[in-house]
Formats: sequence, C-alpha cells, structure tokens
Amino acid sequence: MRRLIVLPLVVLAAPVLVAACGSDDDGAFTTLPPIEVTTTTTTTTTTISTDRIFYTIKPGESLAIIAESFGVPVPAIVELNDIENPDNVQAGQTIEIPSGVQLITELPTTTTEG
Repeated sequence: MRRLIVLPLVVLAAPVLVAACGSDDDGAFTTLPPIEVTTTTTTTTTTISTDRIFYTIKPGESLAIIAESFGVPVPAIVELNDIENPDNVQAGQTIEIPSGVQLITELPTTTTEG
C-alpha cells in the first residue's frame, strides 16, 4: 500500500522539481546583467625648461644671495660659470643660472636699519 501512495507522489512532484531547477533554453543563462569594467589611467608629465637663464649681478649682491633667490646651490653657479673665486664677483658681471629653476628678473630689496 505504501508503494501506491509514494509512486503517484513522485510522478506528480517530478515536474515541479524540474521546473524549479530552471530550463535548458538560453533565457536561463542571461538573467544577470553584464559586468561593467572601468579603467582609469593617470599620467603626470614634468617639463624642465631648457632655456638658458642669465643674471647680471647688481651692486651689493653676492653669489650666496643670488643662489638663495634662485633656489640653487652656490657651487652649481660657480661650476657652471667657471668662477675661480666665488667671493670675488663684480656688479655688472653676467652669470648663467643652472637650468630648471624659476626666472627672477629682480632680487627682493632688503633694508638695514642701524
């Protein structure tokens, strides 16, 4: 008697179980949206000026003052200009400033109170 009850239940339940598992048609495989991929690339370019910079020394200026104003070390100016004595530069003398620095046409004025 048990077989008579179990067999019809299996026959009736089988189509329900198969339908719940999905079908073999293509619609079952396209239910998810496509994955979107975004790629970001950042490029930084630094350009160093290749223009030659010349500066004419004014009265009272030293290489130390000029180097500090241009943000370069004194030895770089001395080497570039083949200066024998960095303490002996003259007003009116034109020197080249190492490239890759900011151009300054006038040095800041300083006042001394005494």
